Amino acid sequence: MFNRGISDEFVRALRHWPHWGRIVEDGQLFIAVRDKSINIYFQGCSLLKVSYRKEELVLETHYKYLIRPDRKKPYIRWDGDNSLVEGLADKILMDKFDVESLKKSSRWYAAPEKAGLHRILMSNSNIVDVEVALSHESADEEGGANPLATGKRVVDRIDFAAIQKSGDRPCVVFFEAKRFDNSELRSQLHKPPVIEQTERYKDFIEKHLPDFKKSYGRVCSNLVGLGLNRIDPIVPEVARKPEQLEIVPDVRLVVYDFDQDQNDGKVWKEHKAILQNHFRDRLLLKGSPTEFTTGISEWDSKVAARA
Repeated sequence: MFNRGISDEFVRALRHWPHWGRIVEDGQLFIAVRDKSINIYFQGCSLLKVSYRKEELVLETHYKYLIRPDRKKPYIRWDGDNSLVEGLADKILMDKFDVESLKKSSRWYAAPEKAGLHRILMSNSNIVDVEVALSHESADEEGGANPLATGKRVVDRIDFAAIQKSGDRPCVVFFEAKRFDNSELRSQLHKPPVIEQTERYKDFIEKHLPDFKKSYGRVCSNLVGLGLNRIDPIVPEVARKPEQLEIVPDVRLVVYDFDQDQNDGKVWKEHKAILQNHFRDRLLLKGSPTEFTTGISEWDSKVAARA
């Protein structure tokens, strides 16, 4: 089972929320539509999860992002065995909604791979989803909590999905993104783990094609309804005619954050050859994640050969 999309009532409630315009206008945030909720991301961190229950918006933020980033005296004194934190909560934690403060606090938790992925998201206005969980048994998508700590099963998550044109028809294309130093790109057994990983994703997508098609047709409608100002023209096109949407099960592999010496290295060339042999034109490589658009905004079959 796979499901994405929120109700029209939920969309209208968000549009009437006083802070929604500020979020939409912020060029550094990525808004992801979930199953009956949305997540607002910054550099791989989910700053806010919004649900709609009993005709009201329910907003949730992980407590680690609520530490005031501008507190001048961050230290708390101890009195023997007890900390003297009582009565200081209002001075330590944010008490009013402030997107800029949430962004500043979250920077401490932005891992290099997630931060690089966020730069890719911000460079491609046709990306419509991120952290695509392939099961309903997923942990909360709060963007940083350790799911193992909750006892919940760690599920597969595809890094992002984009809408592209295949001939005259729009299609959803999925991407797994890895920083160059990710060990899953390499293996002494000549089959890097990322190959098995993406094949597993493909199997799931193929088993649930109708669900994916219905979900992303709804997502495109939601993104248009939410008034986002940085969506590709192909998104409203899908929203108008969702029946034309196709799903591509074969997952692309994106490799980023490396320099020329690393790319030319003898050991890496052996691993890259294995990846190229398997993914062929589905392998996308670029040293910097900034403005990484080729093969994402629009498909280019010559990308692997040039990298």
